[in-house]
Amino acid sequence: MLALENLGKTYWTRAGKVKALDGVSLQIDTGEFVAICGPSGSGKTTLLLMIAAMLHPSRGSVRFEDKDIYGMAGPDRAKFRANNIGFVFQMFHLVPYLSVIENVLVAGGAIGKYDRARARELLQQLGLQHRLRHRPSELSAGEKQRAAIARALLNRPKLILADEPTGNLDPENAGSVLRHLHEFQQAGGTVIVATHGPAAKEFATRTIHLRDGVIVNPS
Repeated sequence: MLALENLGKTYWTRAGKVKALDGVSLQIDTGEFVAICGPSGSGKTTLLLMIAAMLHPSRGSVRFEDKDIYGMAGPDRAKFRANNIGFVFQMFHLVPYLSVIENVLVAGGAIGKYDRARARELLQQLGLQHRLRHRPSELSAGEKQRAAIARALLNRPKLILADEPTGNLDPENAGSVLRHLHEFQQAGGTVIVATHGPAAKEFATRTIHLRDGVIVNPS
């Protein structure tokens, strides 16, 4: 499904050049649940954003089902991302003035398909059927993350990327979020989770360790 070849990303700061990623090559197959582990600053988020077609690499390539996503024009890449990739952020990124169901439907705007029935179905599956009209400020942290998962699933993606999805959750809610991602993988989807904690390893088919922008001790 995914082929990453010699990926590198360099940022320029006042302190000088910072290599966030340095020559990462990786193959991920359909149906895997991959945990990318490493401490803060190891390059996990940078790697996920590149896979998500959100951050152009300084060098190297990302191929998704043999398509070079950074060889596409910007609008084509955005449409490809909306149709194929769902992203779950640590900080939820819900729109504060929209209701829960409206936040889920935001994902449909990228492809011009506002599927309210699909949104309701997902929210029911995630135990949020009683929260459809609530605003994010009225939700618990666990409910916000489940709403974010529903949004990521709306367009029936092939791949879900999750950046520290349990970082702001208690153990019970963290387990619930990971089980929902595991169910997506068990149904044939592919999941990549970036984390610095051990919880995702219980569900992972493979663990990739990042340190200082390079892969160490893959398993």
